[in-house]
Amino acid sequence: MLNFRKLKQDFSSAIVKEGRELYEKQKVVSAKLLHLDAKIMRISAKVMGQYDNCYESEIEIDRLECETRDSNCDCPYNYDCQHLAALIFYLEENLDSILVAFSKENNLKQLGATIGIDKVEQEQLLEKIKQAESKIFQQQEEQHQKQVLQEYAVASGHLAISPFFRSYQKQELDKADFALIFNPVLEEDNKIIEMQIALRLPYRSKPLYVPNARLFLERLRYEEIICIAGKNYCFSLQSFDVIQQEIIQIIRDQARFYENNHTERAQRIAYLDLETFGMILAKTYEIAMQKMAKSGLLAQEDEAPLLPGIYEATMEMPLRFSPAQAQLRFCLQYILPPTSKILIDPRILVADHAIGLEESRFFECAKPGMIYKNVYYRFPESITRLHLRNLKQIRDMTIPTPLFGTFVENALPQMARYAEIANQEALQDFVTLPFVGNLEAICDISYLDGELEASLRFNYDGHKVPVAVSQLTYKGVNCFVSEQGILARNLVEEREIIEDLFQDFLFKPDTGMYISKSEKKIVEFMTDIIPRYQKRVQFNCPQNLLDQFIYDQTQFIIDLSHTDRIGTYMIALRVNGALNGIKLDQLWECVGSRKSFIELDSPKCRVKKGSEGHKIPKILVLDLDRLYAVVQLFDEMGIEVLENHTLERPLWSLANIDGSQFEGLPVEFSMTEQLVEIRKQMIGEKQLIFSDVPTSVKATLRAYQLEGVHWLERLRTMFLNGILADDMGLGKTLQAIVALTQHLTKSPRASLIICPTSLLYNWKEEVSKFNPKMKAVVADGAPNNRKKLIGQLDQCDIIITSYTLLQKDIEHYKVANFSYLILDEAQHIKNRGTRNAKSVKMVSADHRLILSGTPIENSLEELWSLFDFLMPGFLGTYDRFVEKYIRVSGKEQAKNLEYLRKKVAPFILRRMKCDVLDDLPPVSEIIYHCQLSELQQQLYRSYAQSARDELVKLVERDGFDRVQIHVLATLTRLKQICCHPAIFAKEKAEPGDSAKYDMLLDLLQTLIEGKHKTVIFSQYTRMLQIMREDFEAKGIRFVYLDGSSKNRLEVVKKFNEDLSISVFLVSLKAGGTGLNLVGADTVIHYDMWWNPALENQATDRVHRLGQKQSVSAYKLIALDTIEEKIAEMQRRKKGLVKKVVSCDDEVIAKLTWEDVLELLKT
Repeated sequence: MLNFRKLKQDFSSAIVKEGRELYEKQKVVSAKLLHLDAKIMRISAKVMGQYDNCYESEIEIDRLECETRDSNCDCPYNYDCQHLAALIFYLEENLDSILVAFSKENNLKQLGATIGIDKVEQEQLLEKIKQAESKIFQQQEEQHQKQVLQEYAVASGHLAISPFFRSYQKQELDKADFALIFNPVLEEDNKIIEMQIALRLPYRSKPLYVPNARLFLERLRYEEIICIAGKNYCFSLQSFDVIQQEIIQIIRDQARFYENNHTERAQRIAYLDLETFGMILAKTYEIAMQKMAKSGLLAQEDEAPLLPGIYEATMEMPLRFSPAQAQLRFCLQYILPPTSKILIDPRILVADHAIGLEESRFFECAKPGMIYKNVYYRFPESITRLHLRNLKQIRDMTIPTPLFGTFVENALPQMARYAEIANQEALQDFVTLPFVGNLEAICDISYLDGELEASLRFNYDGHKVPVAVSQLTYKGVNCFVSEQGILARNLVEEREIIEDLFQDFLFKPDTGMYISKSEKKIVEFMTDIIPRYQKRVQFNCPQNLLDQFIYDQTQFIIDLSHTDRIGTYMIALRVNGALNGIKLDQLWECVGSRKSFIELDSPKCRVKKGSEGHKIPKILVLDLDRLYAVVQLFDEMGIEVLENHTLERPLWSLANIDGSQFEGLPVEFSMTEQLVEIRKQMIGEKQLIFSDVPTSVKATLRAYQLEGVHWLERLRTMFLNGILADDMGLGKTLQAIVALTQHLTKSPRASLIICPTSLLYNWKEEVSKFNPKMKAVVADGAPNNRKKLIGQLDQCDIIITSYTLLQKDIEHYKVANFSYLILDEAQHIKNRGTRNAKSVKMVSADHRLILSGTPIENSLEELWSLFDFLMPGFLGTYDRFVEKYIRVSGKEQAKNLEYLRKKVAPFILRRMKCDVLDDLPPVSEIIYHCQLSELQQQLYRSYAQSARDELVKLVERDGFDRVQIHVLATLTRLKQICCHPAIFAKEKAEPGDSAKYDMLLDLLQTLIEGKHKTVIFSQYTRMLQIMREDFEAKGIRFVYLDGSSKNRLEVVKKFNEDLSISVFLVSLKAGGTGLNLVGADTVIHYDMWWNPALENQATDRVHRLGQKQSVSAYKLIALDTIEEKIAEMQRRKKGLVKKVVSCDDEVIAKLTWEDVLELLKT
């Protein structure tokens, strides 16, 4: 109907091409015939453009001439555009369907009369439309049939093979031996090895060849069924021998396949790169050698042993291996003058004869080997893949006379490490001389427009040898030849220097220049390379480059002097040099990152790279080795900026400043005589006159405790702070109370003690016990009550609070200034980021002390946090501390840790029990007091009152002697409430229910961290069950024994011998007698027993013959309860403990009604 070829000629070729692309991308959305008559037709379409824009395109065509009469598109293009061209291509394919659609929308007979078409033309038009309809119908039918066939083919394939339409067949894994058959033919440029896979099955005499290698390895990976030779098999790695599994796994993961696999051979073949195949051979060789060594069999002399599972070309040609390794031999040949030369012929020694390089096939992998005449050989471990790769270059090399010295003196001894040298006598016709001087070089540098160029010459006793081959002259190289002999040139050392000097530089062989345009690389060259090599290399730098770099030679003057202020001294610093004004943090960053320079120009003032006038910024070059010790010392002294100034420092920072530390550094150091004397007193070099123990202290101190009190006094006198870290049970609390008593005579202000919640009232009791005159109050209870107590500091000597309450009341505490601040159980602040740690560091005090029973040196992070509380800044910032002591390793870490140990040693006093055994009693009895929790107090008061009222009625009715059983039950219930409400008043134990149990956990944590083994006694099996469940949840290793336990001796043996078991839970009745628990050194009596003699007998399970350690026995007592009254009653009524009684009834029988009423008081 239309000549579309002619219509396309109305557009340029570029527009036609773009229109075709739009049409092929289906950018023509729709098209519609707007007008049709005898001469013209007008069509409109929607065409998608870029960025999903949709354009209205319209074209009017002369039907007779097949020309475009008019066109329009609302795209931005002014002329005929690609959208109209796309419409032409669309019409070419779809004009028939457009005509049919037009005929359905319009009555052509009526339309013909309207537009003036005669009857003949009208009939012709109708005929063409009918033909178009017929053509479209035929096309649709053909398309439908084609679609059905496509769907049929796809669906039938899926229905046949999809696992969803097949019954699942679970097949057991088949066992087989794996065989790899490789193709020995290897072209020169081909870097792959072709291989086939065959299997040997137990029930099949002939090998089973795998027809499709890719499918087999895929099914093997997923343990899927595969059909081979008409039978189904299922293989995985476990189908094969353990020895073969690693080989198969390498093949499965590394094998590649030909893409065009339409032939049987292509499907059968897989290929490996030479390196991977070499590793398979090496691994198989190792397996075979191990198997041979285990069996004790030797290879037959006439035939090499088989390499298992590897075949060459066919299964009839198994690959063999040689237990003896292949060796290298270099045969030297000397060609006589006038053309004196040395040639090297590399040979391979196998089976006592030498072969050439082309006679074998090398495998250049991590474990190099080769195949020669169907035998695999390994090379010695000293031979690497690089050695094999270099053999041909060695063979093709000719060594001229000027390099004879280099070869004989330098290369030949190294070569002899790897290979046998043959015909060395050929080298006796000439004399060589080693170069015995230090190899030096001259580097000429130019710098222009941001580009650095450098050339290098090596100096051999005045002979200048350029690096670039293009710059060599015959005279220049022949100068190594003299009448005395041929001088050796150290080429290997030269290469090492070149690689280090010009790493990442671009080298131009024709000019011999090393070039860099990278500002970063140029700065690194000037600041790192030149300082490192300035003793070996003469660098000739242009002035325009030197003007940008200042090489640091700064000198410092430090003078330390005393001040009139107590507890401080003065540091005067003078800086002479380029480092004046530099912050110490900036130098620390340079030292830590090994950055050997500082940019002095402001980044804002720098010219952008590539712009006219660009130049490198002003650079200060640092000598890091020279500066490291200076920066470290200045940081410890608290100096932050290197400038002329004075600063006041706390006296404690003087302890680690010694004039000897500055020897060999660019620092002139001085200290006044008065400070020298003070420092000697600090570190114990000068004896102090210590105060006597105040008479108000009601205790006799042992020798080591007196030593600890003196140590604390030294710290106070020198305005230092420290850590008393004595082992558990050595009396840290007593020593602290004596120190507080001594200090109270000089400073009447209140002191603050912070401890775990469970120890609040224990501290109060200890203060009352050892110094009744000292007034100690516990700041707990309601917030208003705590605020009131804190506001009345002038009315007490000591205020005691917990870490938790301190957080809540920190706004009140931080405005006060305490005389002494003591932290007990300092592991609560070991994490520097916790609220505990942050809160205690906000409290002000003249003196600070930490009490800890654990070895705090074992945790460096904890050590920093503790000293950050004691003496902020003493160990530097946390980041710097981590960088110096934790992130380093090896010798540097060991050196730094030794320095740290010496630095903190004067401020930590730790004595173990084994250190003071002579001063200790056989058993140290220690009482811990606690206040009942709020829940316990409510239960205790309620039950005690109701029980008292009930007993009074029973006694009035029946008499005291007849209600003994009720009395025993009542008193037992009260004791159980003191232990834990969950023993009888609650079904489930919850955190915070029992203050005594919380105290036990705190105590036990410290004991475990101190590597102590502890036995916990309790009368109540339910209490032991609560501990058992909680310890299991917390991961505490323990053993358990009660009256129902059968294997008592096995449990005891396990506890005594296993150092990882820290706790033994045992009921008092089950473990009070008959057990030997000398593996422990600590006993905890969790609850009160009526007769302490039975408790002593239980303690004797630990303190008995065979015990090599001092034993500590802890007794936990709840204040203002029956437990405290029992303890007091035991002291008053000595008759109760003269003999051991076996039950509570006997004790109750000795109590009077007045005793019972006293016990029931609340």
